[in-house]
Amino acid sequence: MANIGTAARKAAVSFSQRAVSSVIDRRTMAIHKQMPNRTSTDMTRAPVPAGQPLNATTIQRDIEAALARGDIKAATALARKALDAGLAHPMLLDLRAFWHESEGRYAAACADLQNALVLAPGNALLLNLLGRCRAANGELIEGIAACRASIAADPSFAAAHYNEGFALEQLAELDEAWRSYNRALQLAPTMADASARLAGLAARRGDNSEARDLANRALDLQPGNVPASFALILVDLAERNFEAAEIRARAVATNRSTTGQEHSTASSYLADALDGLGRTAEAFELYRRVNEELAREFKNRFAGVERGRALVRRLSREVAPIERSRWRSASGSGAKLIFLMGFPRSGTTLLGQILTAHPRVETIEEKPLLGEALREFINKPGGLEQLASLSASELARHREIFWDRVANEIGPKTDKFIVDQTPLNTIHLPVIARLFPESKVIFAARDPRDVVVSCFRRLFALNPYTIEFLSLGDTARFYDETMRLADRYRAAIDFAIAEIRNEDLIADFEGQTRVMCDFIGMSYDPKMASFGESARGRRISTPSSLQMGRGIARDSIGHWRSYEKQLATVLPIIAPWVERFGYA
Repeated sequence: MANIGTAARKAAVSFSQRAVSSVIDRRTMAIHKQMPNRTSTDMTRAPVPAGQPLNATTIQRDIEAALARGDIKAATALARKALDAGLAHPMLLDLRAFWHESEGRYAAACADLQNALVLAPGNALLLNLLGRCRAANGELIEGIAACRASIAADPSFAAAHYNEGFALEQLAELDEAWRSYNRALQLAPTMADASARLAGLAARRGDNSEARDLANRALDLQPGNVPASFALILVDLAERNFEAAEIRARAVATNRSTTGQEHSTASSYLADALDGLGRTAEAFELYRRVNEELAREFKNRFAGVERGRALVRRLSREVAPIERSRWRSASGSGAKLIFLMGFPRSGTTLLGQILTAHPRVETIEEKPLLGEALREFINKPGGLEQLASLSASELARHREIFWDRVANEIGPKTDKFIVDQTPLNTIHLPVIARLFPESKVIFAARDPRDVVVSCFRRLFALNPYTIEFLSLGDTARFYDETMRLADRYRAAIDFAIAEIRNEDLIADFEGQTRVMCDFIGMSYDPKMASFGESARGRRISTPSSLQMGRGIARDSIGHWRSYEKQLATVLPIIAPWVERFGYA
């Protein structure tokens, strides 16, 4: 689960047609002008059904005239008519893909672009658009591959570098995203969105001065640039200048030209500013409306997908009949491996950054290190039974895949302790215990009331887990069901676990950090107390990115009380965990 920051969290949901580089805003015009052999005879014609005569020369002329006057709506209508009548040409397919995209049908748009590439193989423009479309459809790996194919075909194509950067940013590959955006800006110095995206990344690592410079450059190039405005809002929120953040966010949210997801992001920023100003009733109402908007917008993408709550309930049923002895296995490869988990917004990022400050630790933040094993044993019904029955050779294969991914993240094998920081690995504990029985689990706990309200307020990169956070009731139930599953795992499977409460860590930093170090098997290092200074130089991909630069934040404790009235209906759901974790 790659999620994006408190102040920086919006990046994952701020994608829109306008947010893509202005260099390709009039994409269809560029496509049809650069398509090879652009003549009417190249619009190869399939048999046209009776009663649907169509003149290829006329339709091409009419489309080009519509494009020339900037009437994309008319051009797409003509293209759709031509395709329905049996004509085939990359320009027609691209125009229909644009129409699908504008209606949110990204899978259909991708299919049209792939068919266009059959007719124009290797075309850099089409490959770039396919990459952009795949990323918008949540297929980030495939989107990056298509953008890179476009770059290979035309290394000077700035838009492909930009769209590669956008997909990398959604995957939390923030250093690579920075390089891609920077390359786009070098190739196209007037690309306002590239400068704006760099500003957003700078804000997320706490470099407020650079963020302002880059955002203002983008606004000079394109007044009203929304991603640049968002970057400046991130800076305002980080500096606790809530009045300025409110003004900027309200300006974007109320602008008639603001698109759907831009509006959601701006409204959520506005709610954050209102929260900072103590106007929490107004803030909550905005958070609620934003989540309802996003639930409607993403409804089709998650239709038929097993979402977080359903998955947790299934796994709870599947683990029950499996005997404890079947989970035991020999490994030997996980003695210096620590899995840091809990629930989103429970303090895992704070613990991860503290551990990262230790010279003997490498922390890998929310990357799919267990990806293939999760697909086989967690996401498939019956997977836990299959996992418990794995042969020694299959266990070794999955361990090798895991360590290969670790090496891709941090380089060759190291003697350091490796921390996999992924909050919802709580759901995946059987995989961890089976593959790495010598590993250790650090479980981050925080007042469940603060956790639930924080998950509801934050915008995450949406996936089958985080989609649950768009409803306050579902958030509370997902938390409750995940904690129940964790207890069931603890009763059924042997693994070493230490529980660290966020509030205890804030009250007694050194004492709790020493407890954590003792559990891991390493000595305490004074550098851990200065984790905030080192965090400011990192690109942290979680919703806590801007908070980390501030160090320990005591003002987050008990913030749920500002929303106690709004939480009234869900407090009974999480009450057992308030008692269990000692917050009653």
